Amino acid sequence: MSQQEIVNIGLSEAGNDKLDDLKENGIFAEKMDGYRFAVALALAQGAIAPEIGKRSTFLNVGSLDPDQTLRRAVETLMPEQLTETTPYRLIERLADWGVNDLHAQAKSGGIDFVRLFDQVAEKAV
Repeated sequence: MSQQEIVNIGLSEAGNDKLDDLKENGIFAEKMDGYRFAVALALAQGAIAPEIGKRSTFLNVGSLDPDQTLRRAVETLMPEQLTETTPYRLIERLADWGVNDLHAQAKSGGIDFVRLFDQVAEKAV
């Protein structure tokens, strides 16, 4: 791996603003909850998340992923994407993708969590 692992994790500046909006509108109680959900959504959807431009950090990796569950999930589900990046840099990209998707859903009538869970269940079969 050519990059050094990050210690503080975040989103694009636009993604961070959107995550703030999701929290302020009561969709998630804490930004960390929304961030983790966004990563899980991106993983479940098999998203190929683009690079993030200017990033806004807000959380220490140890606080977000104390037992390294997110790291292990990315290493297990997306090993081919880790050839040019590190697990937590990829997690940032996945979170940004997920936050953008969730924010778009929220703005276009609301997030249908049941439908999202059903989609994941269908892919798991």
